[in-house]
Amino acid sequence: MNTVAILSPGDMGHAVGRTLSAQGLRVVTCLKGRSDRTRNLAEAAGFIDLPSLEAMVSETDLVLSIMPPSAAVDVARSVATAISTAGRRPAYADCNAVSPKTTGKIASEIIACGATFIDAGIVGPPPGKSDQPTRFYVSGPQAELMDALDGAEISVRQMGSEIGRASAIKMCYAAVTKGSWTLYAAALTTAEIMGLTDLYLKELESSRPHVAAEMRSMVPRLPVDAGRWIGEMEEIASTLGAAGLPEGFHDGAAELFRLLDKTPIAAETRETIDPTRTLEDALSIYAQTLNHTTAQKAQDLL
Repeated sequence: MNTVAILSPGDMGHAVGRTLSAQGLRVVTCLKGRSDRTRNLAEAAGFIDLPSLEAMVSETDLVLSIMPPSAAVDVARSVATAISTAGRRPAYADCNAVSPKTTGKIASEIIACGATFIDAGIVGPPPGKSDQPTRFYVSGPQAELMDALDGAEISVRQMGSEIGRASAIKMCYAAVTKGSWTLYAAALTTAEIMGLTDLYLKELESSRPHVAAEMRSMVPRLPVDAGRWIGEMEEIASTLGAAGLPEGFHDGAAELFRLLDKTPIAAETRETIDPTRTLEDALSIYAQTLNHTTAQKAQDLL
């Protein structure tokens, strides 16, 4: 394997591309119609920008789809069309946070054009952001092709030949991580509206200090990613539902992300987020966005 294409070089995608480039692979993309931020990330990571999807698939051995789950099916369909037009059939790995059912739809698009499909689920922060390598769980009849990406900052973990297994483990993992963060935000915002924030945090810091620490770390940052995590929560809900479990947990998480996406903080990015904003500051903004004042709502609820 010589060349890997990444769609699209956002927070995770550009970091993966930078790492693969450092491992000696040529990394390409197609930035047609992409935002200035995505273009800047791709340039900083050393991506080669090709003018069209057809040009991209003509030069690559493997396409990695890394993007918000809401776009995964449409992008796969576009790439499948480009593969058919170009007459070259690189392998296609869907690395998005989607349910096994959605993975099956994507696989059908790619297989129908004669290309190899690989199911992949990314677990952990972007490469280089943690002491641990970013984990790529992969499955499918030819998932061993992904072993070419294995290195110090990316760990490829094989899960067998069944398409859907890699997506499923990503869904179960994110159900707990992002699901917990939305529960934290909901409980804390309720406490803020009811005038209980200080007392609530003091209790948590005394009885569950690890939870309080994670709240302070994650909850103020959630609006920055809220818009692209709505679809992920819906995919998790679908996954749980297919297993016969309640979907409501993560349907509620999706709704919470919709609320956070309406806050002023949602206009920031991971590069521009205010590092001095405290949890208390963020909770005040969340409550204001809900058009409540602490005093008014406290009178209604207490």
